Amino acid sequence: MVFNLIILLLVSWIVNSVMLYKLFLLAGRKPWEAFIPVYNRYVQLQICERPKWWIIILYLPIVGPIMHFIIHVDFLRCFGKRSWKDSLLVLLTLGLYVGYVGFQKNTKFIGVENRKETFVSAILYAITFATLIHTFLFQPFIIPTGSMERTLLVGDFLIVNKFAYGARVPMTPYALPFLQSKRTISMENPQNYGNSYINKLRLPYMRIPGYEKVERNKLVVFNFPMDSLHTSIDRKDPYVKRCVAVGGDSIKIINGILYVNGKESNLPADNEQQSHYNVISKTELSQEKISNSLQHYKNFDSKTLDSVSYTNYFQSLSKDEIQKIKTFPDIVSVNKISQPKGPKKTIYRLNSNKIDTLNMGFPITSDWNPDNYGTLYIPKKGDVATLTKDNIELYRRIITNYENNTLEIKGNTFVINGKETNQYTIKQNYYWMMGDNRDGSLDSRFFGFVPEDHIVGKPVFIWMSVKGIFGDGDKKIRWNRMFKIPNNGVPMQDKTSYAWVVIAALALFFGWDFIFRKKKVDQDKSK
Repeated sequence: MVFNLIILLLVSWIVNSVMLYKLFLLAGRKPWEAFIPVYNRYVQLQICERPKWWIIILYLPIVGPIMHFIIHVDFLRCFGKRSWKDSLLVLLTLGLYVGYVGFQKNTKFIGVENRKETFVSAILYAITFATLIHTFLFQPFIIPTGSMERTLLVGDFLIVNKFAYGARVPMTPYALPFLQSKRTISMENPQNYGNSYINKLRLPYMRIPGYEKVERNKLVVFNFPMDSLHTSIDRKDPYVKRCVAVGGDSIKIINGILYVNGKESNLPADNEQQSHYNVISKTELSQEKISNSLQHYKNFDSKTLDSVSYTNYFQSLSKDEIQKIKTFPDIVSVNKISQPKGPKKTIYRLNSNKIDTLNMGFPITSDWNPDNYGTLYIPKKGDVATLTKDNIELYRRIITNYENNTLEIKGNTFVINGKETNQYTIKQNYYWMMGDNRDGSLDSRFFGFVPEDHIVGKPVFIWMSVKGIFGDGDKKIRWNRMFKIPNNGVPMQDKTSYAWVVIAALALFFGWDFIFRKKKVDQDKSK
């Protein structure tokens, strides 16, 4: 991988230098300046009379390659090549058109005074600015599944703050902007589409320091640790769950109730946790009555127990909904469905080397299940784990997948990076993520610890919410959820909508843009 990167950089340097040196001569610069990496881009910015700090953007992942095209387009306009066709040729030839122009006999340097903005250059500037924000500051996400209902609903569009925990430098620097992993925005059968990034060219994990740490009980967006389609961390599918425990905590689940460090988890008020229930009634419950009584209605199954009672199975009911159902006449009992502990799981192998861990839960050798789980300690950076035959499945993925070591097990002996040892020092913090829809969530109970390098950011507000967006039914905008903060501990019905802030910001932006453009037009007329 390193060798491929070196060859690519060497070829790019040679081609770029040859393309630029004739144009540098025409612009009155020294030809040798075209052969010095980075400095040649600085010279281009000088010739174009663009801000010198743009050189920083030129070498940022993802946004950098776009910015290189912008500089080339801008540079050629100083030589009279300012039509949309010229700009398009720069893009289609991956910049080689610059060299073609340089070796034409009729090419002349006309300077920046005759330079005019083009539609293509304006689009490129807009894409660069948006990509910069998308990559390092804020990124939109959409909730596709019901694992966080009713806290977050299917069809909620989130804006995620990526710099709160520290903006992660993209590990795949060459990629199409705005696409997570595949060359499509469809969520169906992603394996049928090609990657939106170059997988063989990667940067090491780096994170710009943030201003806060991941806290217990906060909603967090992270990359799915066990994504089978992508090996680069930043390209794994994004998930949003509630961080119920951080490194150094111990968790236990008893009959569906979560305990952290020996105490029942005290979830914030905007958590609307759901579970499955059996409701016993003397008479058959009315689907219409349930629909009218519950804000978020789902169908339920009703079966006759005997001649005088019915059992009604409900999926994903919140505590408030349970209280409403208890007020109905002829209700005998309301019982949360909980799976008792059973025998240790039978390991199911997909092939001789790969185990289907998601269908068994984490760790695969335990007798735990989603309702009765633990006790489990969450590792933190600096912990020294003593490895045994009984606990190795807790640490296997940490050692091999997340911290990139080799591991061999020879009986009761462990060989890490070629050295025999029974101890391992944890290199980063880990977190335990769970969905608020506890009985309908693929979370840490199935895939285990979430490493710190998989953390993306935290949701800051819901900017749009569309009911039925992934279904065949009617589509409906949920106006009452828009521009509300999902992560502040305030119940949804009491949350403040910040639509007025967004409207004011847009009005200020477009008003300033209108005044600035009008002033520029007046100045041009006065010349």
